[in-house]
Parts: sequence; C-alpha cells; structure tokens
Amino acid sequence: MSYSLTGVFTEACDCTLVCPCWLDDAPDEDHCTGLFAWQIDDGARIDGVGVGSLSVVSVSTHSGGRRAGTTSTAIFVSAAATGEQFALLTEAFSGRLDGPLADLADVSGAVLTTARARIEVTADAAGWHIYVGLPQKPAMTGTGLVEVTGSAAFFLDEDEPLTLTNTALGKELGSGAVVAHRTDALAVRVPALPGAYLDVRGRSAMRGRFQYSQVRMRVPE
Repeated sequence: MSYSLTGVFTEACDCTLVCPCWLDDAPDEDHCTGLFAWQIDDGARIDGVGVGSLSVVSVSTHSGGRRAGTTSTAIFVSAAATGEQFALLTEAFSGRLDGPLADLADVSGAVLTTARARIEVTADAAGWHIYVGLPQKPAMTGTGLVEVTGSAAFFLDEDEPLTLTNTALGKELGSGAVVAHRTDALAVRVPALPGAYLDVRGRSAMRGRFQYSQVRMRVPE
C-alpha cells in the first residue's frame, strides 16, 4: 500500500525529562502511561485517499521497555474522518501497514480499541495544548480522555531548546531531530486501557516533525 504522510507529532508521558523510551531503556519506576499525537499535513494520502488536516492520538500504557511486549494501546482519530479515512488511519498508526509505518507496531503493542474523538491541538511560541474527548461533547477542562499542556525545555540559560537526534523512538516516529518539552499538566482517563488514569505535573514530552512514505510500483500485466 502506498502512502505519504507528514506533519507534527507530540509525545507526552508520566516519566521525567527525558523519557527513557527515547533511549530504548525501561521507563521510570518500570511503568509508563502516555500518548503520541500526530497532526497530519494537508495533502497527505494513504492508498490514494486524502487524510490531510486530520489528527490521530495513540494512548498507551506499558511496563518494562517499550518493546517488552506489555504495551496496551487505544487509538483515537479525528471525528471528522470518513469511514474510509478512519479505517486507513487506524491501520497506519497501529503499525499494520508495510514500510516505515510497520515500525509503529513495536511501540503500539496490543491495540485494544479504536474510536473517533474530538481532537484539538493548539500551539504557539509559548507552548501547546492537546485535548481528546468524546465527539458529542464540547471541550471542557476535566472532561477529556486526554488533556495535556506543555512547552519547550531549555538547558540552563541557552536560547535554543534541548534537541535530541538519532533516538530509538525517532525511528518509529519517522523523525530526525526532536525537541524536548515539559508538561505543565497531563491528565489521561481512558477506561479501555488497564491503568490508564493519570494526573501529573512537570513530566516529559517531545515534539518534532514526522514523515512516512512508501511508493508501490504497479507491476506490468
């Protein structure tokens, strides 16, 4: 299956700066609950179907290393997605497609549920905010499945934020350099996942660009 997907991803979890998963190590206290959010650029396509301007959020919990086989995941897709877009995006971000997207299977583990959701992502120079909630309900603080706010992390008095390259998770996220962030607040309330209830402050996050592409050549008959 051919696809071309680019955009901005955000990762946030209950580990302290920097999350050990980026170094392919076990999480703090041997357990991690967190999320990946992908904001997809205009023009993105999967198997010829446009999926641009939609968002996908993957919420997961695991013990041990990210690839230890204990990860449970719930995937949410923008409520505006059509049935075809929803099916393609859940397949893609579960790691069920060939090519570079297949690497996501290593960090997704068992996908226990997929659903449409109200997904709102805002960002400016001061920071960013992600809200994931039920499609039929307005976005209100304290009612979402996921609510997280964060900003870039700086080392001492440096002008540029802390940036990492060649990381373990960078491969699965189709990313080169990623910028370290810290969450002001992170709340996760996903009943479908074991232990996916969280309300913490001052934890780890990352943001960067992603790029996944695969071109399948038509075989002459």
